[in-house]
Amino acid sequence: MTAFFMRVRVMIVIVALVTQWEQIASAPLVFAKDFKSGPRDAVQMSGLPLPSPQLEEPAAGTNRIIVKFKEGNPSTGSARIDGHGMQLLSTRAGVDLKYFRTMSGEAHVVQLPARMSLEQVWAISRKLMTLPQVEYAEPDQILRPIFTPNDPRYGEQWHYYGAWGINLPAAWDLTTGSRNIVVAVIDTGITNHADLLANTIPGYDFISDVWTANDGNGRDNNPSDPGDWVEADDCENGSLPQNSSWHGTHVAGTIGAVSNNGLGVAGINWNSKILPVRILGRCGGSLSDLADAMRWAAGLSVPGVSANPNPARVLNLSLGGPGACETTLQSAVNNVTAAGAFVVVAAGNELTDASDSTPANCSGVITVAATDESGDLAIYSNYGSTVEISAPGGGFFAGVLSTSNAGATLPTSDSYAYHMGTSMAAPHVAGVVSLMLSRNPNLTPDQVLQIIQETAKPFPRDGLCDLFFPCGAGIVDAGAAVAAVPVQTFADVPINYWAWSFIERLYAAGITEGCALNLLRYCPEATVTRSQMAVFLERGIHGSSYTPPVGSSTGFGDVPTGYWSAAWIKQLAADGITGGCGSGIYCPEGVVTRAQMAIFLLRARYGASYTPPVIGVGTGFSDVQPGYWAAAWIKQLVAEGITAGCSNGNYCPESPVTRAQMAVFLVRTFGLP
Repeated sequence: MTAFFMRVRVMIVIVALVTQWEQIASAPLVFAKDFKSGPRDAVQMSGLPLPSPQLEEPAAGTNRIIVKFKEGNPSTGSARIDGHGMQLLSTRAGVDLKYFRTMSGEAHVVQLPARMSLEQVWAISRKLMTLPQVEYAEPDQILRPIFTPNDPRYGEQWHYYGAWGINLPAAWDLTTGSRNIVVAVIDTGITNHADLLANTIPGYDFISDVWTANDGNGRDNNPSDPGDWVEADDCENGSLPQNSSWHGTHVAGTIGAVSNNGLGVAGINWNSKILPVRILGRCGGSLSDLADAMRWAAGLSVPGVSANPNPARVLNLSLGGPGACETTLQSAVNNVTAAGAFVVVAAGNELTDASDSTPANCSGVITVAATDESGDLAIYSNYGSTVEISAPGGGFFAGVLSTSNAGATLPTSDSYAYHMGTSMAAPHVAGVVSLMLSRNPNLTPDQVLQIIQETAKPFPRDGLCDLFFPCGAGIVDAGAAVAAVPVQTFADVPINYWAWSFIERLYAAGITEGCALNLLRYCPEATVTRSQMAVFLERGIHGSSYTPPVGSSTGFGDVPTGYWSAAWIKQLAADGITGGCGSGIYCPEGVVTRAQMAIFLLRARYGASYTPPVIGVGTGFSDVQPGYWAAAWIKQLVAEGITAGCSNGNYCPESPVTRAQMAVFLVRTFGLP
């Protein structure tokens, strides 16, 4: 071991509570110092592809819809809906509905052919609400008891549910995690704990120094924790002996202990997988090993190491040391975040400003301070402007309960232990982030940070965090954070799609139900037909519940009264928005060009008699000359802020409009919220 070899000691303070005293508790409590140099140049430590997930949530969806008819309708107050009424509902729904039962409040329950997701059933319900006879229609949603795991020691995990816990039960009512989300615990490795096995996937041991590794070899594919005990003077002159910490096992249990299994404790995420990545051993670990471990965990290549088949979306670093975030570590953070991973870091245990602790002071990480059972800054926790959020880390009267091992040196039998430290706070946030990604895997780092900060619990008034020390935005609130995650409604419109917010607003306004129900899709890149446009515009003009009359004729030779959007096309003409495509026909399956759309939108906004201002000297677009037939309409559409063209100073007037572009046009034209 050279004088330049850097080692890291786990930043951990083990608190023995009641009967949980471990042998280490007999030694004086030492709050770890960050990156301390000594004879061994020791570094003390405190302590990321986007698949669509299969959500492991409380059973969602239903096979029934509640329908109430308006006063004066023959089915209002009736014992059941007659055959004609059921045919009417089925036709509008687009699926075969069966009568199920009458209910109180003069409403009825109808049954779908099969259980569908709530999004699908809402889409059908909105169709039913377009019938003039229907007062309302909504899914007969399945309700369940509030999720509380049956793990026998869950009641001791105050940090999940107590007054100053993280409000986990509310989050579990929305999701208990996705099997497609992986969380890397970059730590001491983990033991073969029965309460972790089912949620653990193969990891890697990145400790390159054999003495530090304490397992007889250097790097290998076995991240098991052999124990990190040390004798006096092992780490530096005057250092004290310490028993094995089983630090990684404890951290992993907070994030993902197998839950609702009638054993031990609960983890924050019941279904996502734990990727154990070993970096810390006797007296800590090296910075170079940490950088390699981070990149490998996120799915990036590391020389001499096989590729990680299960890249992690969240990396938990319950470790740290003093000094600036140097190039090696910041580069690793930059690489893994660019690969789509989120890095959650412990603030440190020195009761000092976290700006002096690394990686807590690195850019692009979520730095977590620790609170105690009273909700205030824990007596050991670092603080400062680099802290983004706080979470329970435990105090002298109530530690954080999680998985551990009974061995003083080598691993023996499974156990559970109370520890305290920012090392215990960080996995609470890492677990919450994994639940958020389980709800929506396309969240960006900025979105995740904004949500957890805006939904955080305020600190207790007149406490340390309230009056003296910056401790971040508050205490992470799992229930509020998960509830605030924007959920992807359409399978083919992820949250990072350029028009996602416009499409979601169009859906929320009831103007579209998408292009397919079996798997709710929107088909954003499909072109808009003239028949679809009629429905979009009429709903924008008259509201989502509007249903136009059909009558005996549409007035267009190519639109029979039985055509699916015949009534909408006829009403569009009656409103003076279109006169068809020529020679008495409408061309319902023809595409809508951007030039045509300019006219349709402005007439829909201002009425059939609207005429745009005189065009003046130019349109502002190189491909739309003043003499072009729709030039004045296009120029006015830009003046109204509805479009800025297609690109490079062009409008692309003859290009067809896609459904994504249509969503933007409609939201801006009708001012949809």
